Amino acid sequence: MGIWYAVLALVNMLAGGFLVTSTYGFDPGTTTDLGFAVSIAVLVFGVAMGYTGYRSRKKAERVGLGALGYATAGLATWTIIATQVFASSTAQWMVFGSGLGHIALAVAGIITLETTAPRRR
Repeated sequence: MGIWYAVLALVNMLAGGFLVTSTYGFDPGTTTDLGFAVSIAVLVFGVAMGYTGYRSRKKAERVGLGALGYATAGLATWTIIATQVFASSTAQWMVFGSGLGHIALAVAGIITLETTAPRRR
């Protein structure tokens, strides 16, 4: 199950990096549309990872992967809502903040993987 931490961290890092760089590479309308589209995919993946984590028999994975998966889904949900509610110029910076949040979740996933993985000698 440890591989799922790495996969979730990779998805968060790629999505976060893309959202952050798109803020500076595109105009506000395009950034908002990209944030909406990427967040839908990340939402589905985050819910799947959260469900996978909570189905695990190991308590550390249930808490760690489940919480990180659902935190990813929650952040993606907020981004979807923000891109539809706020004006494009405001939503652009919401997408930027969400991208930073996904990067922080990726770092948290790697730290969780390293602290819960069994050590081999």
